Amino acid sequence: MKQSYDAKKYLSEFWTPTLNGYHPDWYDKNAKLISRKPGCSVISYQCNGTGILYDYSIFPGIDLIFMDFNCSDIFDEPNEMRNVLEIRHYQEGRVEFEFEGDKVFHLQQDEFCVNGMLNMPARYSFPFDYCSGLSLVLDKNSMTEVTRSQLALFQIDISVLEEDLDTAHQWYICKTPPSMCHVFEELYAAKEHETSQYFRIKVLELLYHATKLRKEDRVAATYYAREHIEIVKRVRKAMLKDLSRSTPLEQFLRGEAISTVTFQTIFKQIYGRSPYAYLKHYRMNSAAVQLRESNESINQIALSLGYSNASKFARAFRDVFGVLPKDYRTAQKALVFGLFSTLHL
Repeated sequence: MKQSYDAKKYLSEFWTPTLNGYHPDWYDKNAKLISRKPGCSVISYQCNGTGILYDYSIFPGIDLIFMDFNCSDIFDEPNEMRNVLEIRHYQEGRVEFEFEGDKVFHLQQDEFCVNGMLNMPARYSFPFDYCSGLSLVLDKNSMTEVTRSQLALFQIDISVLEEDLDTAHQWYICKTPPSMCHVFEELYAAKEHETSQYFRIKVLELLYHATKLRKEDRVAATYYAREHIEIVKRVRKAMLKDLSRSTPLEQFLRGEAISTVTFQTIFKQIYGRSPYAYLKHYRMNSAAVQLRESNESINQIALSLGYSNASKFARAFRDVFGVLPKDYRTAQKALVFGLFSTLHL
């Protein structure tokens, strides 16, 4: 006999806050629970900077986790195999994932991925020393019939989603589809301000759009050897050590077990720009700090950053910031003066 649909009972279950979803076995050993409130647990990571997670219990077996890291630590992924599906998205920064066999790949800002736990990395870190994003974790062993029924009302079947995206064998990675961009934007904007009931609506919307993803939109993950990754990071540090000198890349690579082409490819994968473009932006950001905070002449700043020609320095600065150095300094001083005047009114 077919059961009748009890709308009142369904709505009651939908809007009832779930218990706090703190799962110690999901996190690195350095994670510590610091506070709990209905539907949300706040976890802090002991590291050389800061690391905070906000874990919202959405439905039984489904958690939405916001993450904010500002550190250079390498974190271990828990070894315990779990029957889960995970959706990841990063708003800022990049994440470096290291898999068994010393294979490494990077997930970039505004990329989106769906992965099963059979393909979990052993470790992860943040090449820019910062990262913010979110993870939607669906623990299939903990999902109740009520949860599955609520998903089914929106034609969301987790098993079908896994099969369609072939997550049992590889990560599904793609540029975040336009249909999902606004969902992620609204989720980030609501962090710490909304309750788990609000996030339930957004998670259902997110999962609905996930069911529309296509295999042909998948971007193949590019893996590199850990040995090459370490060379690139070591050479980058050497490149930034003395900005007053313009040293050819080939000189930095002398004696390193990596070709120039491979180095440039991996460098861009990690840092988002070619070595030349990265160094240029790094120099110009350093110039901006000096223009704001020092009284050194523009010629002195140019020389300290490896530019013997002030005109070339000015053009490089304009390429990055859209204004000439002297105009940037004038605008910054006017801004500070205006703020000072306002504070003393």
